[in-house]
Amino acid sequence: MVSASDSAFVEQSATVVSVQETTVTLSTIRLNTCQQCAMKAGCGQRMLNQASSCQRSQVELPKPESLVLELGQEVRVAIPQSTFIRASLWVFLVPLLTMLASALIAQYWFSTEPSIAIAGVVGLALGLIIMRRRMRSLQQHSQWQPHLVVSDKESGVQTLALH
Repeated sequence: MVSASDSAFVEQSATVVSVQETTVTLSTIRLNTCQQCAMKAGCGQRMLNQASSCQRSQVELPKPESLVLELGQEVRVAIPQSTFIRASLWVFLVPLLTMLASALIAQYWFSTEPSIAIAGVVGLALGLIIMRRRMRSLQQHSQWQPHLVVSDKESGVQTLALH
């Protein structure tokens, strides 16, 4: 067990809805974070988020052997903050950079707007494929897997169950 305060984690609250021998199913609520943001008045992301309300989603994780989980128990799903940042960079930057690079190459070679636009779309698709393959290969590593954080009611201490 590792204390949750040893490192920075990105956490999400969840409720245990099913416990099997080797897996646990958790229900989470996707929250609209724009309500607390200081920039909400001038942000385009807020308009996109208003179209979707808070929705429940379910995630299935391997059941940690060291934890006893009960139906309805509140837990937190956590990943290291550095992992979250690296995944975000892969998801957002790789497709964007491949799109821009292929558009610049097309501008140098062809100098016509249709060819630049087509090259940009092809570069974006290529970047999405690269990102998807990289994310699939990284999912096998334990640092990229979410972990369960359970609060101990008696001591109020949170422990991180690493599997």
